[in-house]
Amino acid sequence: MPKHTNTTRGGSTRRRDVTSDEKKDQEPRPSTDLILSHGNTEGSRTSTAILASSNGAIQRLAAFTQYFESSFTSDMDMVERVYGTEVDKEAEIQRLTEAVETLSNHKSEQMENLRRENGELLNGQEACARERNRYRTMQEELEAQNAEAEADREEEYKRKLQEEKDKTQKRIKTSKAEIEAESKARVRELGDQNAELSAMNEQLKQRLSGIEKKLEAKKARHARLEKSLEEDNKKLSAELKQLKSEFPVEGQPVEYYAEKFQHISDAIKVVSSRYFQKLPERALTHPEAVQQDLSKLSPIFDSTPIWQTEISDFLRLKDVQHVISTCLCDFIWQPFPLQENLPNREVVGPFLEAVSNSLSASGGRSESAWRVLTLRGIDDLGGESSGVEPMMHRVLKILQPLTVPSESAGFEDDLFKIINESITLWKAARKDEARFIVEKNPNPSDKENWQAEDTRGFENVSMPLNEKIDTSSITPLCIFPNILQTTSGGESVRIHQGSALFPTSPVWIQAVLEKKEHEEELAKAVSDARWKVNARRMSSSAGPNSPVKERFS
Repeated sequence: MPKHTNTTRGGSTRRRDVTSDEKKDQEPRPSTDLILSHGNTEGSRTSTAILASSNGAIQRLAAFTQYFESSFTSDMDMVERVYGTEVDKEAEIQRLTEAVETLSNHKSEQMENLRRENGELLNGQEACARERNRYRTMQEELEAQNAEAEADREEEYKRKLQEEKDKTQKRIKTSKAEIEAESKARVRELGDQNAELSAMNEQLKQRLSGIEKKLEAKKARHARLEKSLEEDNKKLSAELKQLKSEFPVEGQPVEYYAEKFQHISDAIKVVSSRYFQKLPERALTHPEAVQQDLSKLSPIFDSTPIWQTEISDFLRLKDVQHVISTCLCDFIWQPFPLQENLPNREVVGPFLEAVSNSLSASGGRSESAWRVLTLRGIDDLGGESSGVEPMMHRVLKILQPLTVPSESAGFEDDLFKIINESITLWKAARKDEARFIVEKNPNPSDKENWQAEDTRGFENVSMPLNEKIDTSSITPLCIFPNILQTTSGGESVRIHQGSALFPTSPVWIQAVLEKKEHEEELAKAVSDARWKVNARRMSSSAGPNSPVKERFS
């Protein structure tokens, strides 16, 4: 399209130029002829006069030309527009003619392709028709063969069916004869059996009559026996009620005992923190002497340093809890507590406990009844030990080096309360139908019944990387015992999970390291002091000018 537009504009421009030329040709020319004519008539004028006269003619000619141009400008523009439109139409016609020729050629090619494809399709159709005819012929042949084979099979089937029918009829006749013979024999046999059964039935009727008479007699005896048993049952119920009132076997729910034992455990922790968080004056000034005193009283203090460090304070409180808990196990929570002055006390206690274990293994309520009666007998003989005084004496003696004198009375009062609460709880437990077992020896592998003591706050305790610490000689420290209950059915129920501090605890290992370092420093200080003493002796014996004296001066 731009090409045709340029062509049109070019044609318009040329047309405008031609029109301008035509206008110029039509304008009056003040040409050389006019000048020459004017020169011929007035040859005598001067050149100035000639120019003056020519100027007026030129002005008139210019005015005429301007008038002519203003009069025909619109017509010339219209002619140019019409001419340009015609040129555009010719160009468009030329373009459309070329497009028609292109489409005609394309259509001719498509028609040729269609004729060629139509011929190929006609050939394929003829081939399909021939193939269809061939298949139709084959189908007709197969149908004829199938019909013939079907007729043969039908005939063969009828023949075999007749043969099977004949054979079946023969077998039926034979079987019928055999069944008739068997039926006759069976009828004779059943007749004989019926006669025998009739005779046996008569015998059974006679026996049944005798049995009924015996049954009536047994029913009468049973009624008398039932009445007698009912009277005996009433007597036994009254006796059992009297026995229960005389020898009561009480029982409390598991939650009751769990709450009580937990309260005692918490009270021991509170008392330990209240009275043993601070060290007495002697322990601050002479820790080694206090350490030796404690080790003599209880071996658990062998591995516990008596210093003012967090680890030492932690282990010291755990040792105090251990002392109180184990004394409760030894003096209060015994299956059969006996007086100290009872003859053969060391033999009687284990013997009674062995009897209790044997009866408990047999099941039932025999162990609980025997235990209640035995404890009542011990009470009547005055052989039962309350355990308060010996336990107070034992705990106060062991913990005396760690007790601040001003707090001694308060500690005794709180300890007395714990012991009384433990005694009250244990009296209820001994009268319970279930049997209580108190374990004070921690087992590191038994994590179901023993839990490691909480050491929160010591997670960042440094452990030796290359140094191995031997803790095999240290026994686990029981903080509070493991309490179990065995029911009469043999079922074991945990009342309170035991807590312990095991030797593999980082806190305990760090305490062993601190003690070892302290002993090494103490040994080094003693060695240095001895060396200095020996050096002074040598300097004093060598005289005032001795080099040894000058060295230590």
